[in-house]
Amino acid sequence: MYLKLSVIAALAAIATAAPSTTTATGAPAAPSSAPSVPAPLIPLPPFSGTLVGAYPPQDKIAPTDTPLVKQWLQELNLTAVATWPVVPFTASGAPQNPKAIPAASCDWTETGCINKDMTTCPLGVWGLTYDDGPTVYSGKLYDFLDTTDQKATLFYIGSNIVQNPALARRACGAGHHIAVHTWSHNPSTSLTNEQFVAEVKYTEMAIKELCGFTPRYFRPPYGDIDDRIRGLLWAMGYTNVIWDYDTNDWMMAPGGTRTMAQVDAAFAQWIAAAPADKTGHMVLEHELYQNTVDAAIANLPKVQATWKTMPVSACMNDAHPYLEKNITLATMNGAKTGVDNGTNNSTTSTAASGAGSSATGSAGSSTASGTTSHSTTGSGAVANVAVPSVALLAVAAVALGQMMLF
Repeated sequence: MYLKLSVIAALAAIATAAPSTTTATGAPAAPSSAPSVPAPLIPLPPFSGTLVGAYPPQDKIAPTDTPLVKQWLQELNLTAVATWPVVPFTASGAPQNPKAIPAASCDWTETGCINKDMTTCPLGVWGLTYDDGPTVYSGKLYDFLDTTDQKATLFYIGSNIVQNPALARRACGAGHHIAVHTWSHNPSTSLTNEQFVAEVKYTEMAIKELCGFTPRYFRPPYGDIDDRIRGLLWAMGYTNVIWDYDTNDWMMAPGGTRTMAQVDAAFAQWIAAAPADKTGHMVLEHELYQNTVDAAIANLPKVQATWKTMPVSACMNDAHPYLEKNITLATMNGAKTGVDNGTNNSTTSTAASGAGSSATGSAGSSTASGTTSHSTTGSGAVANVAVPSVALLAVAAVALGQMMLF
C-alpha cells in the first residue's frame, strides 16, 4: 500500500529543486498535430510566467519556520486536534513499526478505519481521479479528457505545480476539480502538525496564485491518514478523499514491474462485476508516468460506457468545492460549470495563501470493509457555459498564451 523507494525517487526526478521565488520555464513548441486547447471555462488570474509566492524547495518537506507558516498556524483553532504520535517511516515508505500504531487512532492504511472520509460514490457513478500531477505527461491526458468533455478530480502535488504552472492553469481553466495532495508527497502521519499544515497550505497557495481559487478537498499520499491528520484537515476546512478501487498503476515502470496488461485486467474485472454493484466507486489513478497516462486513456472509454463518470465533487453533488463560492462546477443534479462574476461568498483571509480556516467537529469512527484502493471522481456530461464578458475573453487570451500543449 505504501509507495516504495524507487517510486519516491521517480517522483523526485519529475521536478527539479526550485528556489523560493520560482520562474516557470517556457513551454516547448507544440507539434503541428497537437489538438487545440479549448478556451477556459473558469477565468484565470493574470500570470507573467513567474510565481511571486515564496515557495519551499521542491520535493522537500515544507519548512515550518517561515512567517507564512507561523501566520497560518495562528489562524487555526487546533484545540480539537487529536494528540496521536507521529509515525516513523522507513526510507522505503512503510511504517517502521505498524503494530505500534494505536487502533484508536483510526489509521486507514493499517486498519481500514474511516472517519468522515469520502470512499465511494453513489450507485452507478465512477469517481474519476488522478494523483501526483501536474507532470510533463499530463498534457496528453488533458487532451484526451477534452475529446469527450470529461472532467476529473486532480490531486496536485505542490512541488509539481510550481514546476508545471501552465499545465496546472490549463486544468483549472478547463473546469477540472483541483484538490491538494501535499507539497512533497510524504506520508501524512510521518509529519508533525506544523509540517502537515505547511504541506497543505503551500500547495493551496500555489493553486490560488495560478488558478484564482482555494481548494477544499484533500487526498493523503498513500492514503496515509489517522485522526490527528483528519483533525488538522478539518481545522483547515478540508474534506478527505480516499478510494475503494486502486488501479495500482503507480507500480508500472519506472515505479515498479506491474504491466499494462495487469492494469487493463483490473479494469476488466471491475466492469464485469458492475451489474452486481451495491455502490458506486472512487478510483485511484495517476498522471505520474507515461505508462499511467496511457493506461488511463486506454481504459476510460470502457469506464464511460459502464458508469456515469465524474469528479469527486460532482458525485457528492457539491457545486462549490472551492472556498470562493462564485465558482460552480458540474454536479449530478444539473449544475453547470461556470463563474458568477458578480458574487464571491468566500471568507478569504488576507494571508498570501488566500485561505480561510474553519474548525469542524469530529464524527465517530467506523471501519471500512474490504477496501484497499483510492478514489476520486471526474465529471461526465458537463455543460460548458461560457461567461459572456469582455473581461473573460481577455483573461482567456492571457490563459491560452500560457498553456502548454503536448
